[in-house]
Amino acid sequence: MTRTIVVHSHRGGTGKSSVLANLALLLAAAGRRVGVVDTDLQSPTLDLLFGVAPGAGSLADYLLGRCEIEAAARRTSVPGLYVVPARTGTAALRELMATGYDVGLLPEGFERLAHSHALDVLLLDTHAGLNNESVTAMGSADVVLIMTRADRIDLSGVEETIALAGRLACRRALVLSMAPEGVDHEAVRRRAEEVYGTPLAGILPYVPEMAALYGERIFAEAFPDHPLVGEFRTILTALDARDEVSRA
Repeated sequence: MTRTIVVHSHRGGTGKSSVLANLALLLAAAGRRVGVVDTDLQSPTLDLLFGVAPGAGSLADYLLGRCEIEAAARRTSVPGLYVVPARTGTAALRELMATGYDVGLLPEGFERLAHSHALDVLLLDTHAGLNNESVTAMGSADVVLIMTRADRIDLSGVEETIALAGRLACRRALVLSMAPEGVDHEAVRRRAEEVYGTPLAGILPYVPEMAALYGERIFAEAFPDHPLVGEFRTILTALDARDEVSRA
């Protein structure tokens, strides 16, 4: 049975796509069969992070009826890891905005992709905020991993996302990103869980080495022994421990 995990944030700049890429890499390195779908049609990222070359097939092409979802999945250099890019250019985005598409194609595509590639885990990246793609992805999820920074605007958006996840009956977990140096992890964890009623799966510190990569490599590949990679593993452990991820 494929486990579907959606990574979402209220605003951009939380490191959402980078975290998803690192989780996918670590899962595949551990022997899982992993699929990644970039549903962020407006501002795709994962094709660059995974070094997917432009070619035939993308999520946008599937939604426009130009290819099957299975054909859009690209093999990566990591065995057992497949990526479906959001789009390969701006033309498809303009066409989708002009003509629209059948939203029901998304969950159907996720299911077909999981079956055709015998995936253990399907990771879905989303556009920041709420739109058709992100809400539909959440509706297909077993777990919604909500990324947030420790500021008032981001945290207010967390409430909205948690409320939506509760209505969709999917499990949910929080990840605090770009935490300042010296933060009291246990105090932050207690406070977050008291206020939001949702487990804090991880606290990711701000790491200059991440910015220095300029998105050219995935962090866990470039710095496999860095403490931040240990934090990514902590998140995966929390997601695997089903009792530690709340349901509304």
